[in-house]
Formats: sequence, structure tokens, C-alpha cells
Amino acid sequence: MNSVCRSVRYGLIAILLVTASWVSASDSDTTVRHEFKQAYIAINSMADQHDSATLRSYILYPYLQAARLRFALSQTGVDAVAVEERVSAFLREHQGQPVTRGLRRDWLQHLARHQQWTTFLANYQPDTNDVELTCWHASALLAKPVTTDEAALLRESLLTLWLRPKRFPEACNEAFDWATSHHWLSAGLIEQRAKLVLQAGQTDFARELVQSLSAEQSEALRFWADLIDKPQAAFDRLIATPSIRVEETVLQDAWLRFARKDPSGALTRFAPLMKSRGYSVQTASPYALSLALSLSWSRRSEALTYFAQVFPTDKTDQGYEWHARAALWAGDWSQVIQVISEMPVSLKSQARWRYWLARALQQNDQQVLAHSLFQNLVANDDNYYAALAAARLGVRYVPHGHPLTIDQADLQQLSVLPIMQRIRELVAVNLRSEALQEWDAAMSGLPSSQQAAAAKLVSSWGWHEQAIMVTARLGQYNDYDMLYPRPYDGPVDKAVRASGLSADLVYGQMRQESLFRADAVSVANARGLLQLLPTTARTTAKQFNLPTPNEVDLFNPDINVSLGALHLKLLERDFGGQTMMALAAYNAGTAAVRRWLPAHAMDADIWVENIPYNETRNYVQRIFWHSLVYGWLRTGEPVDTQAWLMRIGGDTQ
Repeated sequence: MNSVCRSVRYGLIAILLVTASWVSASDSDTTVRHEFKQAYIAINSMADQHDSATLRSYILYPYLQAARLRFALSQTGVDAVAVEERVSAFLREHQGQPVTRGLRRDWLQHLARHQQWTTFLANYQPDTNDVELTCWHASALLAKPVTTDEAALLRESLLTLWLRPKRFPEACNEAFDWATSHHWLSAGLIEQRAKLVLQAGQTDFARELVQSLSAEQSEALRFWADLIDKPQAAFDRLIATPSIRVEETVLQDAWLRFARKDPSGALTRFAPLMKSRGYSVQTASPYALSLALSLSWSRRSEALTYFAQVFPTDKTDQGYEWHARAALWAGDWSQVIQVISEMPVSLKSQARWRYWLARALQQNDQQVLAHSLFQNLVANDDNYYAALAAARLGVRYVPHGHPLTIDQADLQQLSVLPIMQRIRELVAVNLRSEALQEWDAAMSGLPSSQQAAAAKLVSSWGWHEQAIMVTARLGQYNDYDMLYPRPYDGPVDKAVRASGLSADLVYGQMRQESLFRADAVSVANARGLLQLLPTTARTTAKQFNLPTPNEVDLFNPDINVSLGALHLKLLERDFGGQTMMALAAYNAGTAAVRRWLPAHAMDADIWVENIPYNETRNYVQRIFWHSLVYGWLRTGEPVDTQAWLMRIGGDTQ
């Protein structure tokens, strides 16, 4: 099945199985949407003679026409001339509109497959992000005598592609064979590309590239590949043979990879390597930083020893943060204060490090200053750390809600624009990718005040993920009624009854996992509102004697939310009722969380801060914050966060 059929099939599944989270429509709206969906699902030809007058006048009718044409282009045994004529006419009629984008690419692909280069060139629009199209364009130019100007254009576009550290699709073969035959790909360019590929860690591909170089030219590149692939042996060779020359940037890159992959191996080789290379304490500083970071991610006590060997000029933001975290894990509060004091202002002014400075001062009996810092967080910040500060002060926390000020005239003006009406209908029929294309076109050049109004508008239409992302990009984080909707009360209530979890927690997790997209699919194939892997969903269903779900079932909110909540409940049980650890396991897996457990009980805020995966650490913190906001919106009462000050590990298990 080609890519066109796959994309259409996925869109059909989403429409079939995901009901829009908002339903605010007249009977006539509902009728035409239903007719559109049925026609979209039934795409099998260009035939449109059975479409009703109502459907033909529907604002999304061009999307149905485009989908039919895309399907027709993917078929064999059809009247190709008729298809091409209708595609060409459609593209002319809707020139410049988002509805043409997918069809135009499919048509160019069709023309390239059939080597209709004249028509291809007449309709090609440059897109530097589309490698295949760029290569097809090169093939189209090469199909006729190449002018001097065209040769310069070819050289420029192919050079841009060449310096990307990825393999080319098959469509590029002809263009690069031509470039090779015209001696454009010099040894220097091959070496440059190989270096980019090695920086991306693709050693097998790099070895293929350097085969055309001389032994002398390729030796250093092959050794770089060895440093990545077989670091212990390669670094032992460097230690034993100081005369081997390696570029400093290459050595630092390889050492960073080695330290991350094998902190123990790097630890035993650090001193011999530095001695062998004749490095001074200052020259060794970047290597000490890489090793310290790796050791801190493994929560090893030696991390502090190597952070102490890092010169300030080599200390990155990441270095400061993990130095502070390593000191927290070791319970060295004085060192926490010292490290935070040395941080750049842009870093230490963040709520995270203001909170930890207050904690360290509190532990060092500087209660008055600590109390002042905690109060400042509670009064001025809205985040996980401000809520923790409230718990440290023994007070309840109240978020600082500030609804966006929206000009009603802007709202009304936007709502009647045809492009916004198309967005409304695309959301209603769950064509979210197409809605996003229209949104990008609508927002182009729009001032931020009107973008905020547009976000408010699409939020009222149920397009919550887009409203949230836009307001975040605009730096507007406090319109909590808009940013924290409850669009799935039915499925959430059902999940709460089944799992015993709070609705605030389930909604908080849903917001973090999918931004309320019931048809969301991750790169790992996690699906639906609570992003369940099919295997996890089946295992969870079996444990609770529920029907075994298939992958499509996971787009059903009733099924997905219940199974996701039950899975989280099982994780809570496995981790002694500790919600923080259960959430971490939901995101990173139980094996990872068990590796992260401390030998002795420690404060939960320290444990969470030392989660080595940035994604998982943020995931846990944000869900706790989201749940707090949901609780506050539901009750209108200040929130008690004392339960956040739990202990984790050791005798708590």
C-alpha cells in the first residue's frame, strides 16, 4: 500500500472512530457533516454525480474532491489523462489554498513516476524540506539539455542535500550519479558529509561513504567510527599509543558518547587517557564534565568529584543543573547553595532553582531567607515548584488565574472568515492535520492579539490542543478555563469508577499525554487520549477481565481512558501507592523506575528532580501541576499540597 493510501486510510479510521469532543451544531450542520464523512469514507473513484446539492455547497467539499483525486492518482487501470486533467483543473481553481498541498505533492509524485517532466516543471514549487521533490526536480531538469543557469541551480540544491546526514531516497540516485560523473562530489565534500554522518552517530553509513577516499584520507574517519562503535578498545588504543592524532572535537564527541553509554568504563579510563594525551587540568575539564554528567544521571557519588574538576568556562547550563542535582542526591546542601550561586542569572532565576535554593537555605538553618524565597514563589509563580513552596510553608496554594482579554470585535471578525469556518468544520469532522494547514495559513502575519482571539475561538470549537499550543507560544499561561478544559467527562467518570483514581489526576494525565486528541498516535505507536501501547492495553484488559482491545479500539475514549487509568492504578500498586513513581513508570517503564530507586528513603522532590530522563521528570511534575489546577477549577478552593512532601525509596516500599 503506497503512502497516499496509508494516509487516506489513517484519516478514515480517525473519522470513523473519534467523535469530536464538542457538539454544538444545528440539525443541518449535523446532517451535512454526516454526509461528508460517509462520502469521505467511501472514496473509491472520482465519481461525484451522486453528491447532493447540500454536500456540493458544503465549505469542505473541496477536501472531498481532493481526497478523491488523490485516491485516483494512486490507482492503476484508470483513465490517466482524465485524472490528470481534473487534477490540473482543481489545482488551478484552488491555487494557493491549503487544500491543494497534499494533492499537489501526490500529483508531482505521479508525474515523476511517469517521467512527465515538462508538466512536472510547470507545477513544481521549491520545498527545501522535501528531499524527494528536490531530487525529482533535478531529474526533470536533467531530462533535457541543462543550461548554465540550471546547472548552477542544480549544484546549489544538490549541495544542500549532500550536506544532510541522512541517506537519500531512491529518487535521488539519478541526480547524484550525474553529480558524480561531473566531478562535483570532491573528496573534500565526501569527507565533510562523512563527518556530519558521524556526528549523527551513523557509523555504518559513514564507513560506506569513505570507501571512495584514499586510505590516508579515510583513516581518521574510520577511527572516529571505531571510537563510537567500539569505544573501550578504541580508547585503550589511544591510551597505549599517545602518538595517534585525533581532532579535539572528535575526541570530545566520542568521549561524551562513551561516558553516556558506559560510565564505569569511562571512569576507569579518564585519568590514563588524560595522562596519555598530556592534558592539563584545564584541558581535561570538558572530559571531566562529560563524565560527571553521566555519573550524575546514574546517581553515583563520584559525580561530585568530577564536577569539581570542571572549569567555569566549560560549565554549561546542563552542567550547573546536574551538579546541583548530584549535590541534592548526596544531601550536600552547602554545595547546592554554592552551585546555584554560580549559575548564570538566566538559570538561577528560574522557579526550579529558586525553590532549591530556598530548600538548601532551610536545611542550613537560614530559615528567614528560606521563608522569604518560598513566599516569593507562592506569590509570583504558577508551577510545580510554587505549589511545593506552599507545602513547605504549610499553606494552601491558589493558582493566579488571568483570563485572556479578548476584543469581541476581533472574535466576531475572525469567526466569519471563510478560512476560520473551514477550520471549524475540519475540526468537527476530525480532519485535524488539514485543520492545522488552514490554521498556519490563517495565522500568517496575524498580530499576537488576534492570534490570542483565534485561540479562544478554536478552543470554543473543541480544538483544545491548538488553543493550548498557541497561547503557550504567546507566553499566555494563566487563562485556566481555556487551558484546562474537561471535554471527556463521560469517559473520565467511567475510568474513575473503575480505577479509584481522582478525575483531576486522570484529566491532568490526559492533558500531558495527548492534549485531548483522541486520535493521537506517538512514534512508538502509543494511541489515544492516555497514549496506550497496544500490548499494554491488552495486558491491562486481561488483568481486569475486560474485552481485549485492538489498535483501533484505543481511539475510543471510553476504552482508552478506562484502560489507561487502570494501568496507572496497577503501577501505583506496584510502587507502594506512590503516584509519583507510578507516573514515572507510565512514561519511562517500570524497569527504569526501579533503577532510579534510592538505597535509602529520601524526599520525593529530590527523587523527582534526579530523574535522568528530562521527558519523564517534566512529565511527573507537570501532571502534578495539571491535577492541582483541575482540582482548583473544580472546587474553587485553595489546594493543599502537603501530600507532595512524601518520602520515596528505602523503607517506604
